[in-house]
Amino acid sequence: MNDLKTKTTKAAIAILFTGCLFQLINQPLPDDFEQPWKYRLICFGAELSNILGYFTEKIGILHRVNVTRFSYHISVGSFNIRDHNDNISVHDEIIEHLSIRIYRPMGRNKVSNKNKTLPAILFYHGGGYFVGSADTLEPVTYLMAKYTQYLVIYIEYRLIPEHQYPAAFHDSLQTAIYLIKNHAKYSIDLNNLIIMGDSAGGNLATVIGQQLIEHDIIKPKMQVLIYPVLQFFDFTLPSYVQNLPKRILGSISQDNFKNFFHYFTGVEVDDTIFLNGHTTAYQKESKLARYVSRIYLPKNHLSKNSRMDLVNDTYGKYNKLSDILLSNKVSPLLVDDSYLGRNTPDYTILLTAGIDMLRDDGFIYAARLKEVGKKIEHMHFENLFHGIFGLLHGPLEFTRAKYLVNNVAEHIKKIVAL
Repeated sequence: MNDLKTKTTKAAIAILFTGCLFQLINQPLPDDFEQPWKYRLICFGAELSNILGYFTEKIGILHRVNVTRFSYHISVGSFNIRDHNDNISVHDEIIEHLSIRIYRPMGRNKVSNKNKTLPAILFYHGGGYFVGSADTLEPVTYLMAKYTQYLVIYIEYRLIPEHQYPAAFHDSLQTAIYLIKNHAKYSIDLNNLIIMGDSAGGNLATVIGQQLIEHDIIKPKMQVLIYPVLQFFDFTLPSYVQNLPKRILGSISQDNFKNFFHYFTGVEVDDTIFLNGHTTAYQKESKLARYVSRIYLPKNHLSKNSRMDLVNDTYGKYNKLSDILLSNKVSPLLVDDSYLGRNTPDYTILLTAGIDMLRDDGFIYAARLKEVGKKIEHMHFENLFHGIFGLLHGPLEFTRAKYLVNNVAEHIKKIVAL
């Protein structure tokens, strides 16, 4: 019997490994996709990490999330990128139970610049709310400080699944409020306060910006959003249908998407989530649908076969889930034009990627911001993928990534100079 179990386990591992290898070789990419084999190798490594996490969790050694965190840290956050010639002071600080990391450009005269008031970027990291740290974000935050010569502050928040919603929201908001109230201590120029984030961090940046304005705390100068998560209402938008099955970076998959909902809310979901089974028929016909309408999308995003047989949450199975996900503290796109106009910074820099399930969220948001009179710089890169912004150093470096960071930094400086 034990011999049979061993053979079965080996066969399962072999099948999974072969499947990963097949995907690595056959994953379709655009003809002009830069560094395709590096991308495929990253996907392959992520798939192996997924397999390892699956087995370590099954046998009770380690939760799969911790395997992913370790793999991510080794791949992205373990490189020393600091250069004393850049004259950037970096130090960590604890605010209550959370850490921040402060990057201060010192300039040539370190003494006179030490307490100089500077424009400040408050940065929230991405990672699906379950991975990410000051170290994994440092390739981005350090370069942003170097390129802009502004103060850059990384803001930590508690991660899922250990800390479900609203932990990340509360941490992000409270730390921002603390820094604003203590701006003199940190030499923050409140007239040039910038809220920034990528992916899940872009979601938090958008939400925190809305909350700071709504509650009369401060109106940030601008928000900088790198392929942000903006809504959890409609998972049948073309970019979801086209890109989620592609297993972007080997980790953004339908299975992990379902795991996310469980980790974030405590509610387990099934495949009906991909047909909007988390919402009722009434919600699908409500004003919420207008906030994410396809009328805001470019025609080339719309599929000829875009009609899908949607599923309704008829019996209230997902009431708790939808109560959380459809709140504007989680889905900042699900607000009316009046709210959007009042509670959004005047300037937005938005970056979207073509190989990304969140692409259409960004296009809808950009169009709606323009309608309410906001100024927006929308940079779209059709043949780039979700996650590239942080792949700046080491063997996973993409040549386009530094261009993106520098380009965003230049746009920020241009707006601050207005």
